[in-house]
Parts: sequence; structure tokens; C-alpha cells
Amino acid sequence: MKQKVLYIITKADIGGAQKYVNDLSTGIDKNVFEPKILYGGRDIHWLIRDAKPWLFFLPDWLAIIELIKIYKRERPQIIHLNSSKAGFLGSIAAKLYSLTLRPTTYDLRPKIIFTAHGWVFNPTNAISLPIRWFYILLHKIAALFQDKIICVSEYDYNLALSRGITPKEKLVTIYNGIDPNIKFLDKETAKNEITKKLTTYDLRLTTNWPWIGSIGRLVKEKNYETLLAAAKFIPNAYFFIIGSGPESNSLKVKSQNSNVNNRFFFIEPTGNDAQYLKAFDIFVMSSIKEGLPYILLEAMAAELPIVITEAGGMPEIIKNHENGLMVSQKNPEMLAKGIQGLLFNKNIAAELGKSAGLIVREKFGLNKMISETSSLYFDI
Repeated sequence: MKQKVLYIITKADIGGAQKYVNDLSTGIDKNVFEPKILYGGRDIHWLIRDAKPWLFFLPDWLAIIELIKIYKRERPQIIHLNSSKAGFLGSIAAKLYSLTLRPTTYDLRPKIIFTAHGWVFNPTNAISLPIRWFYILLHKIAALFQDKIICVSEYDYNLALSRGITPKEKLVTIYNGIDPNIKFLDKETAKNEITKKLTTYDLRLTTNWPWIGSIGRLVKEKNYETLLAAAKFIPNAYFFIIGSGPESNSLKVKSQNSNVNNRFFFIEPTGNDAQYLKAFDIFVMSSIKEGLPYILLEAMAAELPIVITEAGGMPEIIKNHENGLMVSQKNPEMLAKGIQGLLFNKNIAAELGKSAGLIVREKFGLNKMISETSSLYFDI
């Protein structure tokens, strides 16, 4: 009999957690497992709603009721929760659902797995201390009802232990993985395709200027303000961010008010933006909070010279001066120096890019991630 695996995620937008769930559900052995994905907003109406304390968290309680009904209808053997809100509400709903089972069928209760795609209470995240401790409390409560918690980096594993989220017996590290055989557009084609998207900019690009790029959601965690500030120190270069999100307007205003407005561009995402990676001479991530970002693995597969900040699990895959460069967070001058160093030393940049490509193929393959996750399903 196949094991039904119910994947639940808070939102259906473009992001690493969504790619993770899609990759698992697509690649998992269909002879053994029967996967199904449910998204907040699309399949679970109330899951995507904002918490409203003045209404006694009514939307969250309604989401829990929705989830209990779904569990009763689907009768999954495994519930795999993703993102903080789905992790907390989905775990509470699973416990309440288990209480509705008859004593003779209680052993058939679903096993609960939660994947932490970068803990929201990360000490460098852009949230206040009271909110950070509130999230720690919520995750501690949710962990009581979770059978296993997957951390996508050792950083997150150790952070969970240090904050007492759950005993280490419940924790496991499984790195994200990708199929490195991505169909990248060649450099010229990728540049032409990106140039076509610059419809809101009245300019003609200088052909010999280097392109520095990043891809990601426009949210506080990505800290694109630092990349914007770093651009001031690097003349005669273009900067591109492919992404959208709540910080979009703020970042665009800051760009317009700076002296880099005519060479710093924001491109709307398509959901298949990794294909454009080879357009960039250097790939940059200026984050203050990360789990283990897919786009970084994809940039490594493209063999790009990479500059990252020391955030989350990124230092576990980018080793400074071995397969990329790493600088401290929120330091525009250091970020600019890292970028300039690679622009001025093209041979070293190329060597770092090749090393990055080798490492992602050796250690961060999609099949490895799927195999380790499937084994976890069997273990529980």
C-alpha cells in the first residue's frame, strides 16, 4: 500500500520552499509514496491570512479547522509541513485530528515532519527581540507534535538546539539539492533576454560594462539595501536584481534617490529565472537571513564567480577563497571590495566559479536530497 504524503506550505508564490516541495513531490518514488501538495490561499483559504490578535487569532483558528477537515478527507500517513506558519498551525491541527481517531485506529495517526527553511528567529533577521522570542515559543510548542524536524543547514540545526526548540533526537540535517544540468541560456542570449525586460528604463546599455546580478524575493531578509549601497563604490558596472516582493517599492525609491539609478535595475521574475544566470559576470547575495538558498546552488552550477554574506547555511557551501568570496553582513564597502576583487582578477574569478560547479555536483544533488528525505519517511 502506498504511503500518502501531504505537503503543506503557507504560500504558492515563487520561492525556495515552494521549489523544495515541488522537487520532492515530483522526484519521490511513486511506487511507494503518493504525494499531494496543498498551498495556503489556493487550497487552504485561511492559511495565508494575517494573524489578528485583536480577533483572538480568528483566521488562524479557521485555518486549523480547515486543516483538520483536510486531514480527515485525505487520511495521509505523512504530513510534511513547510514554512513557520504552516508548521505551527499544521502541527496543532494534526494533534487535534489525532484526538478524533478511535482508540483502535490511533496507531494510524499521521507522522508529522516539519522543514525549517531558515528559522525566522535567526538572530540576524530583521525582526524585534520580542517577536523573535515569540516565534521561538511557537516553534517549541509545534515541535511537541512533530515527529521530525528537517534543517536545511547545520547552522539551522545548531540554532534549533541552542534555542531549545526540541531535543536533538528529533532534528536532522538534509541539505537542499538541485539537478545541476540546468538549461542555462548562453551569455549573449541571456543578456539580450534581460535587456528586453528593461522596458521601464530609458537608456542604452554600455556594451563593455560588467553585469553583477542577484535573484531573490524583495524582502528584508535579502537585505538588498547593502547591494544597492555597494554599487556606489563600483562605477562602470550594471547591477540587476530579478525578483518581486513587499520591499519592491522601497528599494526602487532608494535606487532612484541614489547616484546609481541609471545602472541598477529591477526585473520581474518569471519563475524560471535561473536560465538567465550566465548573463552575470558575478553573482551576489547580500542576505541577513537564509536557510540554504536554491538560487545559490544554481549560480554554482552555472560556474559563476560568487560573493555572499555570512548568513545562515551559505558559508557551509561557499568556502571563502576556495569556491567564492564571503564578507560580513550589512557592510557595503566590504561587499564592494569583494566584487571589485573578482572583476580585477578574472582568472581567479573563473577558477572560483569552476570550483563552485564541482562542489554543487558532488555534494548538493537533487537525488541525494530526495533519497535522504525518503529514508526519513521510512524511519518514522
